[in-house]
Amino acid sequence: MSIVVGVAPGHDNAPAVRLGVLLARSYSRPLVLVAVSAVASPLILPRIDTEYRGHIVAVSQEVLAEAARLVPDDVDVRTLVREARSIRRGLLEVCAEVDAMRLVVGSAEDSEPGTIRLGSVSTGLLQSAELPVAIAPAGFELPSVPTLQRVTAAFNGSSTAAELVRGAAAVAGLAGAVLRIAAFAPRPESAITGVSAGSGVDAEDQLVREWTDVIRSQTAELLDDADELSGRTSEVVVGVGPDWDTAVRAIGWKDAEVLLVGSSTLGPLTRLSLGSRAAKIIKHSPVPVVLVPRKAKESYAAQAD
Repeated sequence: MSIVVGVAPGHDNAPAVRLGVLLARSYSRPLVLVAVSAVASPLILPRIDTEYRGHIVAVSQEVLAEAARLVPDDVDVRTLVREARSIRRGLLEVCAEVDAMRLVVGSAEDSEPGTIRLGSVSTGLLQSAELPVAIAPAGFELPSVPTLQRVTAAFNGSSTAAELVRGAAAVAGLAGAVLRIAAFAPRPESAITGVSAGSGVDAEDQLVREWTDVIRSQTAELLDDADELSGRTSEVVVGVGPDWDTAVRAIGWKDAEVLLVGSSTLGPLTRLSLGSRAAKIIKHSPVPVVLVPRKAKESYAAQAD
């Protein structure tokens, strides 16, 4: 099995390559850097077509060589140019060929430093990928430690989320990392305005405390399973704050950590660009995010077996 990283001409590929290096080291897997040229056969003269395709291959090889220079000597790396109808299809074809355990891509080009925004490729992968997709924040740098320290799994109380937590525990164990289960409870804006001052805020605080107790109760059994699967002591945390950014950051994060978000948390894919709960978690995550699409859910959860 391997870690596949998608690179592209004209993009800042360094964050994705660095995340690929971190995962390759953590799971003792080789790294495969892939450049996909999405070129449909144009209705032009064959000679021109051949020249154009040759130019695209040369550019892709140059980008791959630049990306490979970012990989430390202790990581086994190879490069591959693939032509396909779409970047998404080409990446998934390579993942199937090399038996990838993770596909790594970067955040959308217009992302602010330290943030993640889903682009057209990453959104398309959520609809069709059969393996977890890791997304590197813009400007992501290699942490000072060589391997993952912790895997945090977002939990929303559903049975599917519970299955993924168990899968995350097994994966954390493979990397020698700690598992953490996290839920987030941002208070509605109305609860912090003057209109809701006084008893309104107290009532809201009470709801948050009750919801926190529910989450801890639901995860009590999961913690026992997670400890056994990961071989380490796991914990449950709930991030609370007046907004999503504060709630997500309230739980504290390690330098070498990833946040797992499953399909049950994602909800309808069409809502990702419309401010859904999952989109806000992803947007405000200070660490790389590993998305588990619906088609990858069963195989990911089965790792706990």
